[in-house]
Amino acid sequence: MKILVSLLLLFVFSFAKDLILVSIYPFYDVVKEISGNDFRVESLVPPKADYHMYELTPRELIKLYVAKVLFVSGIPLGEWERKLERITKARVFYLSRDIDILFYGHKELGKDPHFWVSPKRMLLVAENVKKSLEEIYPKKSFEEGYKNAYSKLEELHKAYIKTLSTCKYRGFGALHPAFGYLAVDYNLEQIVLKEEHSHGDISPRELKKLIRKIKRKKIKVVLIPKGFHSKVAHILKEDYGIPVYEINIKIIPEKEGDNYYSIMDRNLRVLKKALKCE
Repeated sequence: MKILVSLLLLFVFSFAKDLILVSIYPFYDVVKEISGNDFRVESLVPPKADYHMYELTPRELIKLYVAKVLFVSGIPLGEWERKLERITKARVFYLSRDIDILFYGHKELGKDPHFWVSPKRMLLVAENVKKSLEEIYPKKSFEEGYKNAYSKLEELHKAYIKTLSTCKYRGFGALHPAFGYLAVDYNLEQIVLKEEHSHGDISPRELKKLIRKIKRKKIKVVLIPKGFHSKVAHILKEDYGIPVYEINIKIIPEKEGDNYYSIMDRNLRVLKKALKCE
């Protein structure tokens, strides 16, 4: 208890600037740029953490108490994100506000939270960030930061349109249905091959059914999230010669200076190769 109190006092007295928290890293760079230098902006959950299974640490709980603003996706990624509004003292804003939300293939599987994988949807996120900050800080101007972020997102969006409009393959197989927004917004087709248990073993019967589906749908390439350890993907690639490509959907920094824009640019290059775009 004494340690928690000490940490709380440390946070309160060390932050000269108001603390703005972003629930997960994919939104961090946009929020940071729009908010400008007058605020301290942090991603609550570390970039490499498993968003679905995460458990908040005491340090993060203190940040939730100290923060003035908290941006959440609006589509909970796990039980931890459902608790945030009950825990925090900050004003909470949904980044998915006014965004058309998709479902995971079938409605019973729930809403798809991965709207940040589409630069087109992130343009709306930028608008939501600006409106939210203006609501809580009406005397401050966020126009310059918003214009900078919007310009970068718009450039990225146009690059995706230009590249993905030339692809030889319009459809792709997916072992994790996280590419729905990307497909809808850029005229592609996500064909979900296996919605459950894609990490573990697969029975000969299930594999036979999966291969039949791939042949019936004429799938030439399969996309998986980067770091997604799947025995099914290994079998498809090694035993059946089906190309499997990794897309960094969690927006995990891999190089010095990485940010949302550079990571999404690399994702586009992978997509160009995978889908045989010009």
